[in-house]
Amino acid sequence: MPRFAEMFDPQALDHQSNIGNLNKMAEAAGWIVLQPGQSIRLDRDGHSIVISGVTWSKQDLELLDELASRDTGSTRVWFFNPDHVAPDDRILPGAPRMGQTPALAEYTGEHLVAFIRGGSVSGGVIDRIRSLFPTFSAT
Repeated sequence: MPRFAEMFDPQALDHQSNIGNLNKMAEAAGWIVLQPGQSIRLDRDGHSIVISGVTWSKQDLELLDELASRDTGSTRVWFFNPDHVAPDDRILPGAPRMGQTPALAEYTGEHLVAFIRGGSVSGGVIDRIRSLFPTFSAT
C-alpha cells in the first residue's frame, strides 16, 4: 500500500519535483490520475469521487493514505494535484470553487451529491471517506 505521508519534507523548497512521485503512488493505489487539460468522465449509473492532494501538505498526504487503506469497491476514484491541474468544471463538474485542500467531490451517476473541503485530520473530507468506504479486511 502506498505511504503518501512519507514523501512529506518540511524542509523542501521545491515541491514540484514530487508531483511525479505523488501521481505514481496514486496510480499504484488504483486511482485515475488527472493531467492538465483532462476531464473526468462520470458513469451514468456509477459512483465516483474526485479527491485532491498536494505534496506540501502533510495532512493532505495523510488523508490520501487513509483513502488508500479503504476498500473503494466499484467506486471510480479520480485524483488531481491542484498545483498541477486546475480545479475547474472539467475536474469538479457542478462543484463550487475549491478554495482549499483537501477537497472531495462525490458523484452518483452524473450528479454531484457532496462537496467537502478541508478537515484532513478530523471532520470534513476524512470523515466522508470513513463513512463511504470500509477498511480492507485483514484476510
